[in-house]
Amino acid sequence: MDDVHFLQSLLRINSSNPPGNEHEVTKAFIERCKMNELPFKVTNLGNNRSNFELTLKGTGDKHLFFCGHMDTVSPGETEWTYPPFSGEIIDNKIYGRGASDMKSGLAAMFLAIESIYLEKITPIPTITFLATAGEEVDSCGARAFLEETENRTIDALVIGEPTNEKVVVGHKGALWLEITTFGKTAHGSMPDQGINAVDHMVHVINELTSLKLTWTIAKEPLGSSSLAVTMIEGGIQTNVIPDRCIIRVDIRTVPPQAHEKLIEELRGKLDKLIEKQKLYEYKLTKVLDRPSIITSSSADLIQCALAIKGETDAQCFGVSYYTDGAVLNPRSEIPTLIYGPGDEKLAHQPNESVAIDAFKRSIEFYKNLALSFDTTMNGHKSLAQGGTE
Repeated sequence: MDDVHFLQSLLRINSSNPPGNEHEVTKAFIERCKMNELPFKVTNLGNNRSNFELTLKGTGDKHLFFCGHMDTVSPGETEWTYPPFSGEIIDNKIYGRGASDMKSGLAAMFLAIESIYLEKITPIPTITFLATAGEEVDSCGARAFLEETENRTIDALVIGEPTNEKVVVGHKGALWLEITTFGKTAHGSMPDQGINAVDHMVHVINELTSLKLTWTIAKEPLGSSSLAVTMIEGGIQTNVIPDRCIIRVDIRTVPPQAHEKLIEELRGKLDKLIEKQKLYEYKLTKVLDRPSIITSSSADLIQCALAIKGETDAQCFGVSYYTDGAVLNPRSEIPTLIYGPGDEKLAHQPNESVAIDAFKRSIEFYKNLALSFDTTMNGHKSLAQGGTE
């Protein structure tokens, strides 16, 4: 099975999360490893979910870590021109859910390490490839990996998310909040007998709109922070005063913004609304919390990546989406490169695809990175030290 056919085989596996079923992808890696006598490790997470790992021992004392996720978002309700689990090739592109985000990057990292093994090259750094479950929802795979590898040390981390082959040095943080306002039901014709939770939510949204202006900051190359109310639900029926309203808020942050401080400030604003009798009762829940990560462009890993591309003086980039790096390296203590063949603009879109040429170039890029990784770097960082939020 050649490289392109291997990627097609991964795209034909439905690992939409939920429910994930990432073990089906793991089986494809296992089959490939057994075929080539490549050592591997599987961590069973239950419910047909797992992490897959392989390590090539190097001659030196440094550790280079490649990581990607096996799950995807669902294909969605919009009809695809090419079936989302077909892996169909049209005009030198492979189509399928996960083609960009991020089975192409995942496959390319694996194939690069497989190539080193099959060519009987002993790398200087120890090289680990980790394919995780659950990144699209809760990063359960990355968290499980940390729990069983408390003393693992690492010198550099490579995340194969879609960057359109750009050298990316960081991503924004993501903070998702759920806010519920409570009230009291009454007949719709007698609104003064109830407490309207929807009306109260309007005041909450106004506070968020105001905070959005004061919270917004910019940091290159990540860009600006942002806040958006993305979901709203409330009410029972037309003639009933609603006693509950719920919104979801998507906040993207950049250093030095601290999520807990943002939550504390928001709670203060909501408490004042209660004092002013514009809010009866509320509940604030943290749904997702991923810190931003950033690596200096002068880091050896980044300079090595730029040199491979012949772009030592080129601009480095940031991305808006979060990665498993936020779990594995939440305090940006480990130099981290985000690099993949997929186009981030195609992620989560109908007719998601990846260019075959970009996929093949990325295999060579990852291979060159593994073999030319600078072994003069000073000191190790432990995943345990950098591995919990």
